[in-house]
Amino acid sequence: MRTSAVIPAAPARREAARPDSGRLDSARLDAARLGSARLSTGRLEALAGFYAANLTLRPRFTKGSRWARLVLAGPDHEAWLLAWLPGQGTELHDHGGVARPAAAAVAVVSGRLTEFTVTPGDFPGLHRKALAAGDVSAVDDRTVHGMRNDSGAPAVSLHVYSPGLEAMRTYLLDETGLAPSRIKRAGEDW
Repeated sequence: MRTSAVIPAAPARREAARPDSGRLDSARLDAARLGSARLSTGRLEALAGFYAANLTLRPRFTKGSRWARLVLAGPDHEAWLLAWLPGQGTELHDHGGVARPAAAAVAVVSGRLTEFTVTPGDFPGLHRKALAAGDVSAVDDRTVHGMRNDSGAPAVSLHVYSPGLEAMRTYLLDETGLAPSRIKRAGEDW
């Protein structure tokens, strides 16, 4: 198993000048400044698979909770490496904030993970999906899901978010439905 990542930096984006004025297109500048450019699901899946296949960074396993490390940040996406011991997982969450929700793709590098996705409706439920090494799963910017290592062995995964992840909103799900729990800010709460 390869254990660390040399992840190529995303190419720098150049803003196009408007031919009539020689000025930069203000709408494109605003989008770049806000990081609102979102990669397609196919591109997210391809990047997650590529980054996972080219790891050179050694993950760490910690008993308290899963280990997470930002390994790449670019103008339209970022990548995180996560390490999970058996039984470790996330709360149900989305990748959002009101201003900048993020779509995501997850590639399992080694081991097995279980993804739980909330199925919307009058009586929301959970859809369970097993993910093994080499599998890639994607969620849009409004999906509520969680992941857990239900296996008896450690697991490693590579997560790509577009735009970069600012926050995760966590949720509780019971027989009465889905209820917001709290907001976790990137870099502060995980």
